[in-house]
Amino acid sequence: MNTIWCGAAVLTVVVAAATFGAEGASVVAEGAELGTLCSGFVFTEGPAADAEGNVFFTDQPNNRIWKLSVDGKLSVFLSPCGRSNGLFFDRQGNLWACADENNELWRIDPQGNITVVVKDYKGKKLNGPNDLWIAPNGGIYFTDPLYQRAYWTRGSMEQDGQHVYYLTADRKDLIRVTNDLVQPNGIIGTPDGNYLYVADAEAWQTYRYKVNPDGSLSEKKLFCGIGSDGMTIDAEGNLYLTYSGVTVFNAQGRLIESIPVPGSPTTNVTFGGKDRKTLFVTSQGGALYGLRMRVEGASITPDFNHDYKVDIQDLLELIQSWGQTNPTVDIAPPPFGDGVADKKDLEVLMSYWGKEIVDPALIAHWRLDETEGVVAHDSAGHNDATAIGVPLWQPEGGMVGGALELDGVDDCVTTNVIPRLLGSPFSVFAWIRGGAPGQVAISQKDGANWLGADPASGFLETGLRGTSRNGCTLCSETIITDGDWHRVGLVWDGTNRSLCVDDVAVAEDTQTGGFAYSSWGLNLGCDADYSPATFWVGLVDDVRIYDRAVTP
Repeated sequence: MNTIWCGAAVLTVVVAAATFGAEGASVVAEGAELGTLCSGFVFTEGPAADAEGNVFFTDQPNNRIWKLSVDGKLSVFLSPCGRSNGLFFDRQGNLWACADENNELWRIDPQGNITVVVKDYKGKKLNGPNDLWIAPNGGIYFTDPLYQRAYWTRGSMEQDGQHVYYLTADRKDLIRVTNDLVQPNGIIGTPDGNYLYVADAEAWQTYRYKVNPDGSLSEKKLFCGIGSDGMTIDAEGNLYLTYSGVTVFNAQGRLIESIPVPGSPTTNVTFGGKDRKTLFVTSQGGALYGLRMRVEGASITPDFNHDYKVDIQDLLELIQSWGQTNPTVDIAPPPFGDGVADKKDLEVLMSYWGKEIVDPALIAHWRLDETEGVVAHDSAGHNDATAIGVPLWQPEGGMVGGALELDGVDDCVTTNVIPRLLGSPFSVFAWIRGGAPGQVAISQKDGANWLGADPASGFLETGLRGTSRNGCTLCSETIITDGDWHRVGLVWDGTNRSLCVDDVAVAEDTQTGGFAYSSWGLNLGCDADYSPATFWVGLVDDVRIYDRAVTP
């Protein structure tokens, strides 16, 4: 083996020519540069940080797991290590490893004692577990691609394909949760356990799945048009992909930063160090790199009821578990907690009080907080909108920050197509004030009125219907044109259609056949045809579109 070199400074590394978009600050710390922490390996993989921030990684061809401590000391943790590839720590301090030598999943305790937990699926040998992620409930997802190894003495592939598996938290059941990927590789979940990202290396795509309560996956959606080896997530919900350096996407799939790495192709990435603000990168070139970040690695947030905001409901859940061992509310110190719900968790909760939590399903968000110009920026996606007519920006007049005032004559806002909306389920919400019967708040070009006031009564109604012959307009009995602020919404869960006013469902029905989406964008403040009687007179604020059903 080559001579191993390890730099002295792990947490004060400063390096890097990173490129990032004009929106928002870089995820890299100001002035930071990428540094080589250790080198002389053959092929590094699987970086994972324990509760103290020590980083463990593999040199797979040399059959070793290495430990780089927070004080910069490098040591061999386990040798041989079953040709381990992906690694991940659980709450109990055990290191889980995708042991490629015999196609197994291992649990390694802090003393290095090994337990083979998974060695087959339905009596047949796995292809070769590659990367894994442990959900907040303790369940484990891992990918099982086939990469032929020279050291294998086995026969041909025994499984019928390359899939993703879920090992239940009680370790009793191993469940196959995908069957439509070509070669799944990198995998990571959101810290709340609601979503799972999986990279299909052969198809060169990365997908996002909804995680169901039983561990199964649904609502598969294309997240971005590149694949990845290993991946990680930061505290702002950004996803870090590897292969050509490190590529960073926000939660809505927008490319926000590219970090070049000299040892590319890169193989995996994680956050570690005492403050979890150092990004550790492994590579096929046989090195471990470090980069100081502005953001820290993801950890469970105090959004205990998963409504993507921290408020009194979350506080009540913490109080109910006070002094108890409840992993769903034990969030401090990050990332694994300390085994009990106590003052530390309360302090973290209060630091988030009143804040919104990143929701990967929010695909478009027009805050309408601008003060001038004709562009309404989409803070979530790529769908900046254009104001038509002469609407007035009201920086202090909104329900959430500023708002846009429309004259009811020819003012509106128009957007381009929203690609991820062409599926189900979905939700749309907006704050509105004013209006008159027959006027429309949101419509789809060349399509239906999504949210508007019934021409006869001023009640909230929608014309977006299912494709079956029985589809019809849904009208509530709740007036929205009384001059008060109202949060109006339309939610479709794939079967049921709901209208909401002020976070209360006011009308519901069942639609069959799916919605007949057009391929065009949206109009905010008039119908699809710009009909004179449909232009909204009043204020519109904080328009949001989700590719999930949002519970009012």
